Amino acid sequence: MRRFVWLASLWLLLAVGSLGFLEVVRLWTFSLTPTPNLAPLEVEIQQGTNPRAIAALLESQGAISDARLFYWYARLQKAAGRLQAGTYRFPPLPTPRIILDALVHGKVIFYKITIPEGSGLEEIAELLEEKGLASQAEILRLCHDPAFLASLDLQEAPSLEGYIFPETYLFRKNTSPQNILRRMVQEFWRHFPESRKERARQLGMSIHAVVTLASLIEKEAMVDRERPVIASVFYNRLKKGMPLQSDPTAVYDLKSFRGPITREHLKRESPYNTYRHKGLPPGPICSPGEESIRAALYPAETSYLYFVSNGDGTHTFSARYRDHQRAVRRYRNHKQQSVPPPGKH
Repeated sequence: MRRFVWLASLWLLLAVGSLGFLEVVRLWTFSLTPTPNLAPLEVEIQQGTNPRAIAALLESQGAISDARLFYWYARLQKAAGRLQAGTYRFPPLPTPRIILDALVHGKVIFYKITIPEGSGLEEIAELLEEKGLASQAEILRLCHDPAFLASLDLQEAPSLEGYIFPETYLFRKNTSPQNILRRMVQEFWRHFPESRKERARQLGMSIHAVVTLASLIEKEAMVDRERPVIASVFYNRLKKGMPLQSDPTAVYDLKSFRGPITREHLKRESPYNTYRHKGLPPGPICSPGEESIRAALYPAETSYLYFVSNGDGTHTFSARYRDHQRAVRRYRNHKQQSVPPPGKH
């Protein structure tokens, strides 16, 4: 009798073992069998979705053929609890093994966005909305939220204008607007380390003042070598108590301004208009790049007080007003000569 029980137990164990082995083989075969999708497939997995629901979603989207097998394959690989949320793009004919590897390692789609130097908050918010990363209205709200600014160590700033560093960024879809802006401001602080804070103190300038001045340089300069020279003009004018008379400041707070700056613009009342008010404007007028920030901290040593465009991206600099007037006349004459007569367009 005991021999019979022992043999029965052995046969039962062998049967169970065989079934288990066959199931493992089945799962392994499943993991290497491509899904018959001939085109790339995008699948979005929301934060907090459990493994079974992820498997069901993948099956419903056509990424896998069997949700149950995928779930147990993930369990077998001890990966079920490590599946990450995000938007994924799977290649044609994906295998469950490839899909599981992507989910475990978070190989999600990243959205690239480039913030050009000299961009304003309105333009940046518009770019983010165009990329589908955030609402323009929410970005602008956060950019003026005192509590959010304080969390970024920007208590002195009235907004994030000037502190969103111009760079190319990669973001996952569904990254929160707060984290998008936080990443961009972190990049600004990376370009403004303690050594630059100390340099600002040596100049008798706050960080906010340096960034404000850098934003004016950014809007005025087109050639990098001229940025320190333009900075020197502004510093020389500040020392003499002269208005900075930077044209872009006159139109900064005109919503969605496009086009040439006219004499009427230069006369308009605005706290930012440096034709009407001496000293720096209340804050930056755009996001300055690395070269403009460096120029604001390390201006050239000159006696220049004036500059005017040459019409080719460069400027003529003058220390005396009469020399500046001659340079302005040359520029106007050149501009008139470059305009073709009627009928010759």
